[in-house]
Amino acid sequence: MNHVVAVIAAAVTLLTSASAGATPPGGDIERTDLAKGTTGDPVIIVSVGSPTTVYVQDLVLHGPGTSGWHTHPGPELTVITEGTVLVQTAPGCAPITYSAGQAVFIPAGVPHVVRNETPGDAHAVITYTLPAERAVRDDAPASCP
Repeated sequence: MNHVVAVIAAAVTLLTSASAGATPPGGDIERTDLAKGTTGDPVIIVSVGSPTTVYVQDLVLHGPGTSGWHTHPGPELTVITEGTVLVQTAPGCAPITYSAGQAVFIPAGVPHVVRNETPGDAHAVITYTLPAERAVRDDAPASCP
């Protein structure tokens, strides 16, 4: 029993001493959450030794509409904030439906298309992590039927 109490006391000491060294924010700071989404896919972003540009875009895909087949030179992480989209990626080709609150991760160079098959709008916040000086998007031939 004394071991359990000692372990708990040590943990409490570590937790309180770690927070005691933190500095609180100061001044006039405002934060606005643009999007929050969850994905079960592994997210991998690697940028070693080369300049990287990060783009964050607010996207409205009016329905019915499509992005057309394309790729990106770096990974894309998208949070659907309103509506529903279908995402189709090569080589698997099975369309996957994503709704508000879900996140989509597409690795660099993967051909894909995003569709809004509803009459309403679909909204998303997209973050691209790209090699500097590269275009955000490259058109690609249709990769799936």
